[in-house]
Amino acid sequence: MVEQANLGTPFLDEIGELPFTLQAKLLQLVQEKTYIPVGAIHPKKIDIRIIAATNKDLLQLVKKGRFREDLYYRLALGVVKIPPLRERRHRHTA
Repeated sequence: MVEQANLGTPFLDEIGELPFTLQAKLLQLVQEKTYIPVGAIHPKKIDIRIIAATNKDLLQLVKKGRFREDLYYRLALGVVKIPPLRERRHRHTA
């Protein structure tokens, strides 16, 4: 799937659920723009931008040791926080 995303922008949903072992591979992809295809030995270069989403507080996961701090700071370049509906101010129209 990474190869298909070359020159594009993959969307990674629920990034907070990503197992710690896969976080290292994602960090390599984000930081070095390389990945190792299945069955290959040498890394391959790729040109992608990543958009990620989660409903978890990643900073809290970092503090608990369940999300890599270096990956968090690589992904948190442009954070858009959207509050849940229950926390939004409601406007009534007539």
